[in-house]
Amino acid sequence: MSHPPPERFLHGKVAIVTGAGSLGDGIGNGRAAALLLAQDGCSVVCVDLKQSLAQRTVEMIESVGHGAGISMAADVTKEEDCQKAVALAVEKYGRLDILVNNVGITGPKGTTTEVDMQAFYKAMEVNVGSMIMMAKYAIPAMKKNEGQCAGAIVNLASVAGLRGGHPAIFYPTSKGSVINLTRAMVINTFSSRVAVK
Repeated sequence: MSHPPPERFLHGKVAIVTGAGSLGDGIGNGRAAALLLAQDGCSVVCVDLKQSLAQRTVEMIESVGHGAGISMAADVTKEEDCQKAVALAVEKYGRLDILVNNVGITGPKGTTTEVDMQAFYKAMEVNVGSMIMMAKYAIPAMKKNEGQCAGAIVNLASVAGLRGGHPAIFYPTSKGSVINLTRAMVINTFSSRVAVK
């Protein structure tokens, strides 16, 4: 016996999903999040480095007939692009309620003694820095919302951040950083009425 999916009370809410594109019709974490949010009635700003990938996600949202979507090309390692993503959500839909920080890369190969440190630092900007910058601009927009919970931020990490077990040093290090970043953000945003998970 199958049961209907749980009601998430997201009608009229507005979300930003970073890394919302996937190649072709594939479903990665970002596209899945965008589709599920829209299915529950959200308007979704689909952000990706390649606008065509984000636009395909918007087309999938529109084909289902629930929620709404708009695509945006952005490099979330650039503060200006993070600011523009939040501004687009507010300009297009009037508010921002949810941020899904999904962007992440596997990053440079190599063990501790082999890794290219310049590539390591650049990749940390993607996997960790982008989450901080997106939140930096999302939280003030969310704080304008009324109610007990002004907004929610979801940071995607990985089991590799808890267990390691990856052949390269970068990926588990970055995902472990995301886990602890999220813990810190929970405390930092408590008085803002923004939930971080």
